Amino acid sequence: MMKRIAAAAILLALVAGISAQRIELSTGWKAKRISETGLSGEELTLDFLPDSSWLNATVPGTVLTTLINNQLVPDPFIGLNNAVIPDISEAGRDYYSWWFHNTFFSQEFPSDQRLWLELRGVNYFCDVYLNGHKVNHETHAGMFLRQRYNVTRYIIPGGSNMLAVAVRPPDPAGIPNGGQGGDGTIARSVTMQFTAGWDWIEPVADRNTGIWDKVEIAITGAVDLRNPQVRSRVPGVRDPGGIQAPAELTFSAELENTSGSVMEGLLGVQMAEGKVTEKVKIKPGETITVTTKPLRIKQPRLWWPNGIGNQPMYEARFYFLSGKEEYSDVEQVKFGIREVSTEFDEESGGRVFRVNGQKIFIKGGNWIATDALLRLSPERYEQEVKMHASMNMNMIRVWGGSITERPEFYEACDRYGIMVWQDLWITGDCNGRWPDPKKAENQEARRGYPDDHNLFLRSAADQIKMLRNHPSLVMWCGGNEFPPPPGIDAALRDSIFPELDPDRFYLSESTGPELMTNIYGGTGDGPYNIMEPSWFFTFRSFPFNAEIGSVGLPEIETLKKILSPGALKVPDENNPDQEWRFHKYIGYRDFPARYGDIEGFKDFVIKAQMTNYEQYRSLQEGQNARMWDWYTGMLVWKNQNPWTSLRGQFYDVWLRQNAAFYGYMHAAKPLHVQVNLDDTTLCVVNATPRERRESIVAYTVYDLTGKPLASYDTLMTLAPNSVVRLGTIPVPKEKGKVVFVKLTLQNKTTGMMLDENILWMAAGDSDYRALAELPKTDVDVECHRVSASTIDLTLTNNSKTPALFTRFFISDVTTGDELIPVYYEDNYVTLMPGEKKFIRADITAVSDLTTNKPLVVKWYGYNVNPSSTIF
Repeated sequence: MMKRIAAAAILLALVAGISAQRIELSTGWKAKRISETGLSGEELTLDFLPDSSWLNATVPGTVLTTLINNQLVPDPFIGLNNAVIPDISEAGRDYYSWWFHNTFFSQEFPSDQRLWLELRGVNYFCDVYLNGHKVNHETHAGMFLRQRYNVTRYIIPGGSNMLAVAVRPPDPAGIPNGGQGGDGTIARSVTMQFTAGWDWIEPVADRNTGIWDKVEIAITGAVDLRNPQVRSRVPGVRDPGGIQAPAELTFSAELENTSGSVMEGLLGVQMAEGKVTEKVKIKPGETITVTTKPLRIKQPRLWWPNGIGNQPMYEARFYFLSGKEEYSDVEQVKFGIREVSTEFDEESGGRVFRVNGQKIFIKGGNWIATDALLRLSPERYEQEVKMHASMNMNMIRVWGGSITERPEFYEACDRYGIMVWQDLWITGDCNGRWPDPKKAENQEARRGYPDDHNLFLRSAADQIKMLRNHPSLVMWCGGNEFPPPPGIDAALRDSIFPELDPDRFYLSESTGPELMTNIYGGTGDGPYNIMEPSWFFTFRSFPFNAEIGSVGLPEIETLKKILSPGALKVPDENNPDQEWRFHKYIGYRDFPARYGDIEGFKDFVIKAQMTNYEQYRSLQEGQNARMWDWYTGMLVWKNQNPWTSLRGQFYDVWLRQNAAFYGYMHAAKPLHVQVNLDDTTLCVVNATPRERRESIVAYTVYDLTGKPLASYDTLMTLAPNSVVRLGTIPVPKEKGKVVFVKLTLQNKTTGMMLDENILWMAAGDSDYRALAELPKTDVDVECHRVSASTIDLTLTNNSKTPALFTRFFISDVTTGDELIPVYYEDNYVTLMPGEKKFIRADITAVSDLTTNKPLVVKWYGYNVNPSSTIF
């Protein structure tokens, strides 16, 4: 139900200059299939009360989420369940065409107030009715076009109000024939394409039809202030630390006069650092855009990407003050002060991105969506973006086969310093980059998708206005691996972005020559399968690779949740069973067996995790080794899955991390010491704009008994944005021999350990079978509850044998459930004899956790006996 807010309180809020009132309609919704109601929208919103045949509906949500929450269909993430849910291609569009109904109370309000109904996202067609009136004169179309209706004359003040929204799927909805995006016809609409199926997901049965984002009532005066914008100018090259030279801000906003007379007043912007105003005169019914004169900010606190500096945020209060000295509308905007620029580096052939004048080596990955069924929440966004920051990433690309993400996603990226590359809704797969026999129409026809170009452009303009104040957003891309149709691409490049968001880079396609040109000529991305770790160092890949990936099997607890007991077995790499194929398993070839004979399912998962760790560490370290030489950046395909896919991920849909998370975390540290696997060179990487003095670089080589065989250390200064090679590390040349190599980077003055990295190394093609000779050993773990959200763990190897690849996790003693998500400083650790390691665990995001609740930490490893301790 709508919150009951007294009219006097609303007026007081507006006069005081607080943000305009927005009242979210997120509860009390009911839903029913349109074909089963037999009533019009007018009838449903006049003296109508949904009976027991109407389902409790999930809004924001989709038809399918409502069906799942009412237990009418099974969880499509588990086993083969998705196959038994009727797909729209067979059930028909009427099956997923539904009414959503809500009753809310409205207080009395003054005659000079305006009430607006706002729908931030509906997929795909909808008609809106309020108290017997059709609100939208024409049926709304488009997943990414916000709706805003002046419903002042329809609202019943001081009484109950009825709202009904008829929602219908995209047309055509596409046939999921096993192709990328099925038969491709889903792309004829301006909607998400992966819902018809992809090589990492089964089709979403209802194509995510529904009210998938917020529904709100907004309250303003006669002049409505919309789409405020803050642009920042940060001239010169800035140091992330110290006092900053001034920056300059410019503000603008749209103003609509909904009254029948001329309105005069002030557009004002108020910050703690200053205030600007512009005199405004607006004709009746007119909408204008007003831009203020610049505001100079002395000693600004600049926003920086993750690993480079801090992410301070500012607030600005936009308002329209009428000639009667009354606030008509107020909007509060959060933003960061930074300037992003970009240039093409002809020497490497890759695009370079700069923030506040400093070039940033891009380390990041591709994002699909937080959930395939669009069960979105600020909390979930927070947790997932924090995962990326914890991995030392600095960029996320939001892939074009999915959605324009919600503002709450960008807010999380703002907080954690994750730059965002946002694709629009085009993919080479559906939009005709290649001939494809699985597509319903030929290549030329598909290159004209979507059918309604004007709708695409209006949607793009709307989403730009919604997102452009976020400092995390650094670039827009027309499409994944293919540009939009020429007319759309030209309009975006020549008019829409120059007018609405001129400070950000626009790239037509994710593999275009504006992003990269490799030494062989041409552009591209990939590979997407398992590779020899040394390959990442020897093959000169694309200078800015927008998609490069590998395997990504989740942990054993996740597999037990996804698969039936009969499927929990070592997969046949040539012919995995039905459930593994259904969940899109991508093979590991012989890599797990390189760690010794596979002795059952759990042993396979452990060795697959060791492969994960090595794959993703090597992937990023290969890039590090050629920073600013061969490469300017790279994005992993992909960081996560919004469905229970058995490939390409650092963590699963329940936010449980796998070993790839920690292998990549080490490799992506801004200050990092590594072994280049092409020539076993000791390599030190400083991917920051600051010089690092008094740096001690060291390594020790151990045999399998933990005996030191060789060591080295040197004192040096690390130049900014530099890669230094310090000679080769003695590793086995005898086939079948394995050693451990421990690398450290430490500040001599403070004693702070800046980086640690430990590898198992062998001659030949990563033949680690000798590791099977390691005796079983025990690791001691002590836990200390620092606070309700923090746990300190101390791991000690008191044995005379190296403890290889120790994984640990914290669980609830009473239920046995693992705490998820937990952010560990490190995991899957290897300890030499007598070595200790201190690790902090952040459990802030775990719900229902109290300081006195008993917990248990459990651990095991490659040669580490399983154990646990309660604390």
